[in-house]
Amino acid sequence: MYGQVGPETDAWMRTGRYLERVEAGGIRARLDELLHQLRRIDPWKIDLILGTVFVVAGLFSLFAPDSDHIYREPDAWAVFLTVWAAAPYYVRRRAPLLVLAVTSVPVVILAVTGYPTGTSPNWLLVGMYTVAAYCTPRQRLLGAATVAIGLGVVMVGGAPSLTGTGIALNYALYATAYFVGATIRTRRLHEQDLEARAVMLEHERDEEAERAVANERLRIARELHDVVAHSMGVIAVQAGVGAHVIDADPAEAKKSLEAIARTSRSTLTEIRRMLGVLRDDEGVPYAPVPGLADLDRLVHEVSGAGVDIDVHSEGDGHELPPGVDFTAYRIVQEALTNVLKHAGPAHVQIRIGYEPDLLALEVVDDGRGVNGRATRGGHGLMGMRERVGVYGGSFDAGPATGGGYRVRVRLPYGATA
Repeated sequence: MYGQVGPETDAWMRTGRYLERVEAGGIRARLDELLHQLRRIDPWKIDLILGTVFVVAGLFSLFAPDSDHIYREPDAWAVFLTVWAAAPYYVRRRAPLLVLAVTSVPVVILAVTGYPTGTSPNWLLVGMYTVAAYCTPRQRLLGAATVAIGLGVVMVGGAPSLTGTGIALNYALYATAYFVGATIRTRRLHEQDLEARAVMLEHERDEEAERAVANERLRIARELHDVVAHSMGVIAVQAGVGAHVIDADPAEAKKSLEAIARTSRSTLTEIRRMLGVLRDDEGVPYAPVPGLADLDRLVHEVSGAGVDIDVHSEGDGHELPPGVDFTAYRIVQEALTNVLKHAGPAHVQIRIGYEPDLLALEVVDDGRGVNGRATRGGHGLMGMRERVGVYGGSFDAGPATGGGYRVRVRLPYGATA
């Protein structure tokens, strides 16, 4: 009795069910593609074709032979009413509610006067669908009321071969057309919302990319300014010293040239590091990002240019976050560069204060003071202010008491950042 049932049979049944699901999914995909292609057609072309089909079909169905002979013979009035019921669909998209109301009148007149209605009642299904799909809630309510009143007039006035069951069926058909249109409307609005969100996200992505590019350009400009300005300042001072003493003291001139060479090599290393980050080269060794641990080298370079520098540290010199460490180094570097460029012969004091979750920096010189820093077009102070702003710190730069210039910075990090 069970000889025809086995693993092969069960596997075949499961395979068949799987294929049915796949085929159903394929049909659904093809239908979605068809709907997508239909949406790309000009709506006015669709309405032109629809109106023409309605006029031709209405006239043909009006004069179709009727074996029951329960309708009046079509005449010019019936032709006029049929064309009246079909022609407004040429402008169906422009005024859906008006088209539905205007076309309901001749269909009701045809029905209650005993003329063949033909396919004209079906056109109201299209009108009801259009109102539900493209009109406002108030207009949709008026459209539904128009059709309901029309059917009520037909039921009261009487129509050949139309019973109470037929009236109920018509109500159900028009209600179905309404709900189909409402569903299509909801889906269309949802797709429009998704498209609007996609466009908005694309704009936000483009704006974010532009901001990232602008920030990166600002960072590169700031890095180049700090590196090149400092190095060129040191080189210019050393070159001036060498040119001044080369005849009287060749040994001192040689020291200046050696300082220029060291500074040039250090600058080239920094520039290679930045270019390597930009190119994202792999396997190419570059110098690590400088920090306060490299402050001695920086002080040595600037001291070699004739600036007397003292460095004082307070607090526990614990390890700083890399970003804070790098920012602190660049701020001290830029402050010393400004001393070389503007202060003239000066003595500089650098104070570094290590506090819990905060780094305090102060660079004070006794040079010419504010008069030497008043040049326009410089980006040093602005660059320092921007670096400090990244960490939400405080920055103050201005004339020092008793002369000279002072740069004071507080860089929070950790819990206080």
